[in-house]
Amino acid sequence: MSEGDLIQQTLQKHFGFESFRPGQREIIEALLAGKNALGMLPTGGGKSLIYQMMGYLRSGTVVIVTPLLSLMQDQVARFNYLGEKDVVALNSLLDKQEKFSVLQRLQNYRFVLISPEMFNQAEVIKAFEQIQLNTLVIDEAHTILNWGPDFRPDYLEFPLIHQKLGQPSLLLLTATATTDMKTELQAQFNLPKQAWFTYTESVNRPNIFLHTEQVQEQDDKRERLKSLLMQLPGSGIVYVSSRKLANSLAEWLRQTTGKRVAAYHGGLDNVARYRLQQQFMENQLDVIVATSAFGMGIDKDDIRFIIHFHLSQDLASYMQEIGRAGRDGKHAVAIMLYRRGDERLQHNLIDASIPTDAMIAGYLSGELKSTDIGHERARLLDYYQQQGLSVVDMQSLFKDRRKTREHDLNEMVKYARCEHGLRDFILNYFDESALESDFESIGQANWSLEKVTFPTIKEHNPVIENESWAQILRKLFK
Repeated sequence: MSEGDLIQQTLQKHFGFESFRPGQREIIEALLAGKNALGMLPTGGGKSLIYQMMGYLRSGTVVIVTPLLSLMQDQVARFNYLGEKDVVALNSLLDKQEKFSVLQRLQNYRFVLISPEMFNQAEVIKAFEQIQLNTLVIDEAHTILNWGPDFRPDYLEFPLIHQKLGQPSLLLLTATATTDMKTELQAQFNLPKQAWFTYTESVNRPNIFLHTEQVQEQDDKRERLKSLLMQLPGSGIVYVSSRKLANSLAEWLRQTTGKRVAAYHGGLDNVARYRLQQQFMENQLDVIVATSAFGMGIDKDDIRFIIHFHLSQDLASYMQEIGRAGRDGKHAVAIMLYRRGDERLQHNLIDASIPTDAMIAGYLSGELKSTDIGHERARLLDYYQQQGLSVVDMQSLFKDRRKTREHDLNEMVKYARCEHGLRDFILNYFDESALESDFESIGQANWSLEKVTFPTIKEHNPVIENESWAQILRKLFK
């Protein structure tokens, strides 16, 4: 049987599809030919099918590094739904005995999903060194650049881990990256240029209606949000910047709109997060008010609107978030509500994560402790000290990092203040050509939902308030 026939047969046998989406087959063929691959495919574009296919086309274990625990559990559930039992999530939710058991029988798994922090542990790397690896997959690969330098330094260890594991076939997947970001991602791994295959789909989502609005006061923004939710059909996500606001805004919207609204953020326990995800998936909730983590891995193709109550940290993150709408190809809307000064919230987040020159000098000299500068900052400085960086090196590194993040935020603000040409603005940012025609509104004065032909909305399912663990697990695993 030819390779092409085997690929087609595997697609039909394990997934029931007759054809691939753009980019999927090209990346699979490149990996089978011995190339490393970087694939930029839109949210909902079928990135997970690529590494799932590799698990059936080639022997060995496929290792998928993924950033969120909730995303890992959702992916395991999807594997199980497809009939794959040799899959496990290796993360901090496992107790010591469970982790030991997984590592002891690591070679028995076809797919292993793992968090960056777990992947960077010496005993875990040693266990992976003992088994045959099929492909090393880094999902949401843009987080290496966005989160590694000043948030989760374990991401910076991926190139070294890749070397320790004998440089197995490498697959980087993302939905958004500029040309410079893609080049920098590949450069991290110090592999020859000819060893890479790159596939890039446009970031443009022509079925998503883009709109920005500027408001004068915070109360105006709340009222405008309420008005929009009363007009928009179907289910959607409202993104905010903090857990506290997610809770208070969800409660207010629940009381004033009659919609079924819930808050989602990292402060919720696992049971609450899974319950909310499942209720949203099954149309038992209309609106989720969430911090940016919500949406990763949520396999819901009929989200009709994404509203940003606050700015994203950059346009790459913004495109990730709005890309969760309209994955069924039907009309959806992405609305940015902006009040001058909103950017201060993101500037505060930058300040909270990046240590100052005085903090660096004081902590490394022993004059300041982790409690003085914050445990996250201390962890960052510990990491860079272990890499051999001096005080001056670190001060220079974080100065450059601050400039990068502030530049990216400024581009986000420019978009929020735009009153026309939104799609061309985004395409230009991602080094793509402008379009002759544009499907979007131009300023609040011309806002009209009549331009958007929303599909017929399905009937709501009744809300289930008090599901047991057994009920939740049955839904997770179908």
